Amino acid sequence: MLAKPRSFSCGILGLVSPTSSKVGDTAGSEYPFSPASSGNHTEPPNYAPRTSVDNDPPPKFDPNGIVGTNVQPAAQIAAAQTGSAYTTGPVSTQHHAHAQPVAQGYAALTNSASSQPTGAQQQHHQQHHQQLVRLLPASEEPQQTPLTVAPVGDGVARSAELNRLINTPGGLPLLSVALSPENFPFVEAPRMAQPINRGVVKLKNIPFATKRSEVIAFVGRNSKILNDCDEPVHIIMERVTSKTMDAYIEFVNLEEAMKAVDKHHYNLKTGRVSRLGDRPIEVELSSQASLMKDLFPLARGLIWDGATPHFKPYNEQFAWENFRGFISEEEMVMLIKHVEVPHRSPYSKDCPQRPYECLISTLKKFPWFVTDRITLSQRYAMYVATERLLQVLADKVNRNCDPINLTPQLQTRLTNAALSCPGLTPLMKDNISYMLNVSEDDQRYFGQPQQAYSWRHQYALAPRPGAPLDVIDWYISIIREQTQREMLTRPHAVRRELQEKGEQTDMYWGYFWAELGHSFGPQFDRMTLAEVAHAEFSAVERILSRALPH
Repeated sequence: MLAKPRSFSCGILGLVSPTSSKVGDTAGSEYPFSPASSGNHTEPPNYAPRTSVDNDPPPKFDPNGIVGTNVQPAAQIAAAQTGSAYTTGPVSTQHHAHAQPVAQGYAALTNSASSQPTGAQQQHHQQHHQQLVRLLPASEEPQQTPLTVAPVGDGVARSAELNRLINTPGGLPLLSVALSPENFPFVEAPRMAQPINRGVVKLKNIPFATKRSEVIAFVGRNSKILNDCDEPVHIIMERVTSKTMDAYIEFVNLEEAMKAVDKHHYNLKTGRVSRLGDRPIEVELSSQASLMKDLFPLARGLIWDGATPHFKPYNEQFAWENFRGFISEEEMVMLIKHVEVPHRSPYSKDCPQRPYECLISTLKKFPWFVTDRITLSQRYAMYVATERLLQVLADKVNRNCDPINLTPQLQTRLTNAALSCPGLTPLMKDNISYMLNVSEDDQRYFGQPQQAYSWRHQYALAPRPGAPLDVIDWYISIIREQTQREMLTRPHAVRRELQEKGEQTDMYWGYFWAELGHSFGPQFDRMTLAEVAHAEFSAVERILSRALPH
């Protein structure tokens, strides 16, 4: 039986509600899937195919599970043959220029969103369906033999890490071994971001329509600024009015930034005024703290120490001075409006690329590592803005509306910034990848797991960089089969209720969502990334402790 086509609706915790699962009403809208009427749902809409769930009883634990039928990419097969690790990492703009496929993928999506899947899509969905857990008779005993490497000629190869993990007499590792840092394949993704204090130069009084290329040309080809993939130029824009402010340039270190400033001060003394276009500008040595303060002007109640925020104590007398967030949901809504209706925003009309560049800088510089200060609703507002801007930009690039300002290079930069952002979940990145037709190889480079569309209730968990894909699937198979087997021990009324909910969501992770037990509504939206991370890692540890020997 084939899996269902990708669904464009998902409620909180992946449980679809007949009244609240609609992502957006496309009637009378120029662009489909508008988030304007999506409601306050923290979890993103699931653009991936929903696999069907059988009503047969869950199996007893089978260590072969999904690992035995998992087909690895060619790159990982080669890595397994050589004994090297199959790693993932960000892709530079120059090496992976998938802007043209992105535009074509968006056009195909908008033209045939409601049509039946093609033969290639059906084959792709069927492969995912075949990777579901095998249903065994309830009386069959779980296998206790160690797994062996399948012949490479059969298209299946297990990594050395997985073989070392399960090479035990019972076929299962000890709990302490499974939870050790060198084997555990999950990390808290937002904490992977780290503040880096680089040299910063500030350009003041720049022309409104200044382009990024003009700023790079201004500092000179010999200046050691950051690589293009690290986004060295940040042209500050007021998110509400879209007015251009000052520009910041990040250098590899403070010494190189000082050299750039000294060069322009020398030119000023010799009578050569620094200019951008026909306007004289000011060049001064700045700091990461100044950049972060201008990039996140609504962040109150804190002091920037470089790129690291230090929060002031709560002040009851001056409540408006307390910290409420680095960005507001209203700012993200206005960012969407600037690109949806640019004719109503005079600054965006004259400089249409600025809102996209503002979002790139926001995603790159956002302090995701401060997980105890970022709520799920704030993160979701940034995701909605990112998804919407990518939709509009891809459509305009495909129609060649503004080949000078809205270019495929800008689309690639925004796509790379979104897929490399540590704050977005695997499901969010999978939605973006599916919408823009990002290839499987590029998704692997960005650290996406296989079947990322099934990570529907993982708001902080993400694959550990460098973890083999089959090791990740093996851990998930343990969680899935253990939670399915334990479902039979619950009282009939509770079991029936959970099974009915399970029929409305993807069961690739089993009943992991029931183990979490998240609440619904505003209380869930106000949870911080640190709180959901604690809940998810605690749930994984509890399930593994019940499934593995001590």
